[in-house]
Amino acid sequence: MYPRAILHMDGDSFFASVEQALDWRLRGKPVVTGAERGAATALSYEAKRKGARRGMTLREIKAVCPDAIVVPSNYTAYSIYAHRMYRIVRKFTSEVEEYSIDECFADITGLTKKYEKTYEEIGEMIKRQLEQDLGITFGVGLAPNKTLAKVASARNKPAGFTPLPKEKIAEFLRDLPIGAIWGVGFSTAMQLERLGIRTALDFAKKDRAWLREKRISLPYQKIWAELNGGFARNLGEDGDERIGSILKTHTFKPTRDREYLLSQLSANLEAACAKARRHRVKARFCRFYLKTQAFTYAGITLDLQVSLSDPREFLRAIQTRFDDVYEPGELYRATGIGLYALTNNDSVTPDLFGTSLRVAREASLIGAIDRMNHKYGRHTVFLGESFDAITDHESSRKEPRLMLPVHQKKKTISIPHLGIAH
Repeated sequence: MYPRAILHMDGDSFFASVEQALDWRLRGKPVVTGAERGAATALSYEAKRKGARRGMTLREIKAVCPDAIVVPSNYTAYSIYAHRMYRIVRKFTSEVEEYSIDECFADITGLTKKYEKTYEEIGEMIKRQLEQDLGITFGVGLAPNKTLAKVASARNKPAGFTPLPKEKIAEFLRDLPIGAIWGVGFSTAMQLERLGIRTALDFAKKDRAWLREKRISLPYQKIWAELNGGFARNLGEDGDERIGSILKTHTFKPTRDREYLLSQLSANLEAACAKARRHRVKARFCRFYLKTQAFTYAGITLDLQVSLSDPREFLRAIQTRFDDVYEPGELYRATGIGLYALTNNDSVTPDLFGTSLRVAREASLIGAIDRMNHKYGRHTVFLGESFDAITDHESSRKEPRLMLPVHQKKKTISIPHLGIAH
């Protein structure tokens, strides 16, 4: 039984599969993307079966999989395939959420009469169309809500179709670790385990009184409701009304300086987040990249679990993963930031115990900074990490800009990652 019928489509080894679809010589071969950064960013199932894993260096990959074919990442092609995927699904239903570059949700509730098929048959029909038109396989899950559809799509990968009607939910969740549920991160899983919750079914069997007693926040109450077969997360939630992306890049004199590159990314990020706030949107995903003097790219997409427009939150994540992209000794000539999965939802989704509410508490500070920059000129107040990039950019202007003087770097005032020019 499906009170609501939600599909989740997830491309199998998407980046590597796109490479195989584009070049027939790669099909059935162990393909690894990431040649431009010296480490694996994605792997075909043939490579995974031989022991290769994402994040391995190329030397480590060759040790476990000598016949691996390593290719540079082609993010333009991946993006094109993603948009083709969305268009194909929209041929069947207009209710589609573009969740990420390799996955989407679709609401097919009520379409049984239109297609004269069961929900399972409709799901299989969409899956066949995707695989026929794109030349890659998909894991597809069908369930009464987004949470269960996403878990179901991963059950029989690659190329599996997993229907999960309401009456089979308990059996499905019985041995599923709580950390395998979409939206439950590692730290939250550990916190729940300390409360005696080890499986998804353990959590589903708790009652509302327990949720209140343990002060379980709203996002996890919604997950609990969906584990019990309810419908609590609308398409587009955690991205209500996805409205595109925001991109900011900057080219500079080639450099090997790690801190300077981080400063450039910080400045890119500030500009992107400022634009997001002007348009009253927030982003769930952030992608940063470095461009070499040889015009190759290396980058990583970060999932912050909540939608934000505060650059400091994104910057912390970038600083953690920067060395996965940066190669010492390499000459770089440009950096870029992309904000994706934009939403005009003003709420900030808290974590299990509400610690991320600090973002909401500091919203007034970010608002005050925006007002100062609007009144006195761009870069009146900026992140301390952006200092090198901003001062370098300002000094390269052919005509001076009217602005208040900026102190030297050693005198920059720092207020939680903020540099203030005065």
